[in-house]
Amino acid sequence: MAGFLLVSAAALTGCGSETPPASSPASSPAPTSSPALVSSPSSSASPSPSSSGVAHPDGPLIAANGTDLKSCRDGDCEVILKPKDKIAFDARLRVTYLAVDSVSADSVTLSAALPSGTRTSISGNAGGTNGIAYTVTAIKDGKAVVKFTPKP
Repeated sequence: MAGFLLVSAAALTGCGSETPPASSPASSPAPTSSPALVSSPSSSASPSPSSSGVAHPDGPLIAANGTDLKSCRDGDCEVILKPKDKIAFDARLRVTYLAVDSVSADSVTLSAALPSGTRTSISGNAGGTNGIAYTVTAIKDGKAVVKFTPKP
């Protein structure tokens, strides 16, 4: 009988030790608040692109076609541009060439020569004229990564 009481007491002590695991769910909200702290710094780290959506990388600028401006002839390329660069396009795009006038902190200014002989200026981090569209994706040290695509 005394052995039974010891076993019963051990079982009750075991039950008593199960009470702390019941308090561990109370401690589980702490890990829930911990990920919130982790996500807050990452959300504040995400604004590395400027408000215009143009990235300002720490490393070198990288473009699919590098500085090969001739790869843009068909209107589909991604190149690194600097002021005074000139890109010639196929006649079907209705733009004879685009010349880079300037690269600012968040945009480029381009002069477009059209087949009609007129010239126009376009500026910003995205835009286009006639059959060509462009998007500036990154800028660093007076150079810009610009993606050109043909417009329908």
